[in-house]
Amino acid sequence: MTAKQASVDDKSLQIAADTFANPLFRNGADPWMHYFEGNYYLTTTTWTSQLVMRKSPTIAGLVDAPAHYIWSGSDPSRAFNFWAFEFHPLQRPEGLRWYVIITSGVKEHFGGQRNHILESEGSDPMGPYIYKGTPMPDHWNIDGSYFEHNGELYFTWSEWDGPEQVNLVSKMTNPWTLVGERNIITRPKYDWERSGLPVNEGPEIIKHKGRVFLTHSASFCNTEDYKLAVVELVGDDPVKPESWKKFDKPFFEKANGVYGPGHHGFFTSPDGSEEWLIYHGNSSPTDGCSGTRSARAQPFTWTDDGLPNFGEPLMDRQQLPVPSGEQGPLTANVQGVKYKIVNRQANLCLVANEAGEVSVADCDTANNTANNEWVVDPANDGTYRFVNSAFGTFVSQQNCATDSLAVKTGPWISSNCQRWFVDASELGWFRFANAESLSHLQIADCGKEAGNAVTTGGDRFSQCTDWRLEPVSTLAIVNANSGRVVSVDDCSKQADANLSQHEYQDLACQKWQAKPTENGFYTFRSLNTDNLCLAVNGVSDGLQDIADNLVQAPCNEKDSEWRFELLENGALRMVSHYGLAMKVEGCSLQNGDNMMQLVWKDTICQHFYFREVD
Repeated sequence: MTAKQASVDDKSLQIAADTFANPLFRNGADPWMHYFEGNYYLTTTTWTSQLVMRKSPTIAGLVDAPAHYIWSGSDPSRAFNFWAFEFHPLQRPEGLRWYVIITSGVKEHFGGQRNHILESEGSDPMGPYIYKGTPMPDHWNIDGSYFEHNGELYFTWSEWDGPEQVNLVSKMTNPWTLVGERNIITRPKYDWERSGLPVNEGPEIIKHKGRVFLTHSASFCNTEDYKLAVVELVGDDPVKPESWKKFDKPFFEKANGVYGPGHHGFFTSPDGSEEWLIYHGNSSPTDGCSGTRSARAQPFTWTDDGLPNFGEPLMDRQQLPVPSGEQGPLTANVQGVKYKIVNRQANLCLVANEAGEVSVADCDTANNTANNEWVVDPANDGTYRFVNSAFGTFVSQQNCATDSLAVKTGPWISSNCQRWFVDASELGWFRFANAESLSHLQIADCGKEAGNAVTTGGDRFSQCTDWRLEPVSTLAIVNANSGRVVSVDDCSKQADANLSQHEYQDLACQKWQAKPTENGFYTFRSLNTDNLCLAVNGVSDGLQDIADNLVQAPCNEKDSEWRFELLENGALRMVSHYGLAMKVEGCSLQNGDNMMQLVWKDTICQHFYFREVD
C-alpha cells in the first residue's frame, strides 16, 4: 500500500479535517491571502507598527499559526496604525518579487494615512522586505492595490473627494511610482453605498474570460451595511472614468448573522480549480470598524451572464469543504532557506532522487545538484516538513502507523507521516522524529557508506540519529519581534565593529554565510568582509560575562562559533559557543538596538528567523 493510499484509508493520519468553518481568524480586519508553493499566507490589519504574516499548509491551521513579524516602521511619519496589508507577486527583471502595500501614518491620529510600498528581497512572501516609497506622499490615501492590463501596471486606491470617499486608478512606471492621470472611477452613487457615510474603498480587480471587474467596499465600515459593489471595465483605458460601468445592486451584503462584510481579496485553491473570496465581517450588528471584525473565506462562482456570484456570507461555524487540492497530492517549491542535512556518524548528506528514494551521498560530490538541498518548513504544532528543492517532494515515513521503517519522498498528501519533530541533540546536532510514529530518521543499519538507504526506527540515541542542518543559502538573520535584521554598524569592515538590528536595505553587511566548524557549530561570515564573522565581544566564559555585546571578529576564534535550535513556533534561537542566546538588547522596534548574548529566557527578542537573500 502506498503512502497516498494509507492517508486515504486512514483519515487519522491526515493533519487537518476535510472541512473548516468561519470565522477563520478573529481580530482579522482587512484580510489578504495567497496560496503559494505549498502554504497559505495571511495578513490582517494590526493597528500597530508591525507587519504580521501567518502561514500554514492548511487553511484551518491559520487559526493557530504563529505570527511572523516581518517588517516594522521606523520613520515617525509612517510608522504607526498599520492597516490593510496586501502582498502581490509581480515579475520583475530580477525575478519574482512580492510587493506589500501598507496603509500607515502617524501615531497621534489617522489623518496622516498613506499607501506605502515594500519589496521582497526574493520570492519568499516572508521577506525580508525593503521600503521603496509612497506613490502619493502629499495627501491622505488608503487601500492600495495593483492590477495588470494589456502589459501595463496600474494602481487603484481610495481617498476623499470633498464629502465623498472614492476609488481612483493611475498607471505606474514601477510598483511604487505613479505616472500620468489619476482619475476617479467609482464614487458612492446609490443609496446603498451611503449608509453612515458616502464611502467607496478597498478596490480589487478580478478577471474572468477576458472581462475585467473592479469590486470594492461601499458604505461606512462602522455600520452593519458595509458591503461589496462591482464595476466593469468596458472601455480600452482603465484610467478613463468613462471606461467603467457600475452595477446598480450590491453583490455581497449582510446575511445569516454576518454583518458588514467587506474589505476583501481573492485567492485560488491549491490545485487552481476554485476561486475564493477572503473578507471580514462582524457577528453583531452593533460592531463596527474595530478588532471585532474577523477574517472569513468562502468559494465563489460566476453566473451564466459572466458576473461574479459571491452568494451570501456563510453563518458562523457552518462547515464548508477546504479549498480543492489542499489535501494533495501536490509538489511545491516551498519557500525558505535551503539546508544540507548531514549525518553525524557518516558525514554524508541526505539526498533524494526522482523516484522518491532517500539515501545518503558524499556532500561534495552532490554539491552541483539540488537533490541534496532541503527546505525545513514549519508546519505548525511544533512540527516541520522536509522539502526537497530539486523535486518539490516531501520526506515521509511510509505507512507510519504501522511497523514499516521505509522512508521516501513524494507529493504532499497532508499526512502526519510527512511531519517531523526537530529536536536538539547535543553540540548543535539534531534528531528528527516522525510526528506519527516518533521513530527517528537514520541511515539504515547505521551504515557509513555513500548510497546507503535512509530509514526510521531503532531510536538509537547516538551519533547514528544525529544530523546537522547546514545552511546553504546566503541569509539574513531576522528578529522575530521587529522584523529587522542583524547588521554591522555603518557597514564597517573593521574587526570588533558593533552589531545591531536595522531595517533591511539589501546591504552586504546584513547578509551572512554559514560555514560548519566542528560538530553542529557554525561561523556566520558577513558578506561585507572576507574573514570577519558574527561573534561575542571578547573572551566569554558563559558565567561571568552573561551579557556580552556582539561584534564582528575573526572567524577562527571560539567566540565566532554558534549553533542554532529550531523552536516549536517556527523561529530559532542562536546560541553562542558558551551556551548563551542572541538577543536584541532594547527589545524595541527601533533601528540601532544592540545585539548581545544573554541567558535564554524564551522572549520574542531572543527569537530569530533565517531568511534567504541574494
